[in-house]
Parts: sequence; structure tokens; C-alpha cells
Amino acid sequence: MGEIFRCDVLAGKIRVGVIGAGFIVKFAHLPSLKILSSRFEVKVVFSKSIENAKIAALEYSVPEATDDWRSIVQRSDVDAVIIATPNYTHKTIAVEAARAGKHILLEKPVALRLKDAVEIVKECEKAGVKLLVAHCLRFWPEYVKVRELILSGTIGEPRVVRAYRLSLFPGKMWHKFMEFSGGVTVDLMIHDIDYSIWILGDVEEVYGVKLRVTGNTVDSPDHSAALLKFKSSAIAYLEASWAFPRGYPFTTYLEIAGSKGLLTVDNRTTQTITIYRNGVAESTAPLEIRAYVEQLKAFAEWIDRDVKPPIDPWEAVKALQVALAVLESSEKNAVVKISEVV
Repeated sequence: MGEIFRCDVLAGKIRVGVIGAGFIVKFAHLPSLKILSSRFEVKVVFSKSIENAKIAALEYSVPEATDDWRSIVQRSDVDAVIIATPNYTHKTIAVEAARAGKHILLEKPVALRLKDAVEIVKECEKAGVKLLVAHCLRFWPEYVKVRELILSGTIGEPRVVRAYRLSLFPGKMWHKFMEFSGGVTVDLMIHDIDYSIWILGDVEEVYGVKLRVTGNTVDSPDHSAALLKFKSSAIAYLEASWAFPRGYPFTTYLEIAGSKGLLTVDNRTTQTITIYRNGVAESTAPLEIRAYVEQLKAFAEWIDRDVKPPIDPWEAVKALQVALAVLESSEKNAVVKISEVV
């Protein structure tokens, strides 16, 4: 397996290689790394297209660009990598990065197959490197605040969750879209699956349905709905879609009903969080906290001071397992127990 290099980053900045230069890197990771330049030093950015890598490097003052991700993983002057490549590539890159002794911030989903997700986590544990899977809702200020309200008993015991995540089709059409991304359930619904697990605990069984509304996808549905039953007896109804027309704003909505009240989070309003209890509605404006910056701060704290982030790698595996169960259920048109998905 070769020699593992892992430097002590407490003495200075965490030196980062960014593997990927697509939307999420330019929208979230590189801007956030720039904001946190006192803690991170970006050494190099990768794209399969060297021109795209160069453009990203120039825009965010990264000194090097490359079209060879393995060269980043093997660099002795890189302590950590951010992996934000297409979902089907996650396992190969993450495993090689772990074996090279690099700490890893890995975009969700952790992988497309359960066995690959398990292998990634085990390889990171074996190598002694930190793995943060970027389930960003655990850092999104409104979602964090709602969880705090639930834990404080504001709405009593949470019993029912409804969540919607609706958008137009992301990017170009691939002939093997399921093979590349996992489809709308694994790529998009997994956000709300993970958040539901965070607030309600483990899922026991699911029932899923799927639909192709548009012709944008050749081999996968573009609309998915799921009913999740939790071990606590709580339930969640989740809906995710890539079927909305151009011009429709990306829409997220969360509703949590408890034994003493109800909470909503709605990105279509200026008063993002609303609490309904005792016959009164209380609203608050969007919180001025940048989720992707907080995510990177948590990554730095875990590397530097061993402060665990709000998501354990095995919880990312659980979210993937539930998403795969929803897919299996929609294929079989039957309820699927989570324990049966391997």
C-alpha cells in the first residue's frame, strides 16, 4: 500500500487540494475556502478539463490547476482534499485519498452503492484520517435552528415530517444518468432523508414511488416521493423533483408536526422559520450564517482539535441505505425494510 504521509496541521494552515471544479465547487467550496483563508491554504484544483481547472484557479487565486486528480492525492504538501466530482467517482478517489493519508471532505452522497460507502468509511478509519460527508443541511442555519427547537421541546415530541425539494433538471442529459448520479432520489432527496434521520432517528421501512415527467433523463425518473416509517413510530413524507420548468425557482419546504406544535421552514418566504403553538404563529427572518463556511469550519476543527462535526461518516452511510431502499421500493412497488438493503 506504500508509505502513508500525514502531517501535523496544528502548526499552520490546512493545505487543501480541491478535486472537482463544477457548480458546487465554484458556488460553495472555493468561495468558503477564500473566506477561511486564515485556516486553509488551497494548493491546487482539479477538473477533467484542464481549461476548466485553470479558470477556477484564476478566479479564486489557486496557484495550480491539474487534470490529474491522482497527482493531488499523492502530493506531500496537501493535508486534505475536497472531493466534489460526479457521484460515481467518489469511491475510487476517496479510497485512494484515505490510503495516501489525506483528510477528506466528500460531497454527498458518500457513494452510489452501499458496499462502496462502507469501504470508504472503513478505509478512512484504517488510515486514521477524518472523513466529513457534506450533508449540508446539518450546517444550514434554519435547519440547525429547527433541530435546536425540537430538542428543547418547543413542539413536543416530533411525529410527522413533510419535506419538498423541487427544481429544474440539473445540467446536461446523460445516457447513463442513474449510473452517474444515482438519480433524483440518491442525489437530491438524500438531503431530506439525512435531515429526517438527524431529527427522528433510524428509519425502519420505506415505501417509494417514482415518475418520469419530462424527457430530460434517459434512464431514470425525475420525480420521486417516499414515505418513511421510523423506529420511533414517527413518519416522514419526502418529495424530490428535477421535473420543474425553467424559470421555476429552486424550492425547499420543511414541516415538522409535534405533540405540542408545528414548525415550518420555507425558502419562498422572507420569514423563513415559523412556529405554530398555543394558537399563535411566531416567525423569524432568514439567519445570517453561511452553511458552507460552517461546514468547512467544522472540518478544520475536526482535523486540528479532534472536535467531531455534527455528522458521523456512518450516518452518511445510513442516509444512502435509506435512499437505496426508496429506489428498491419504487422498483418493486412494495414496502422495503431498511435491514434488507445491503
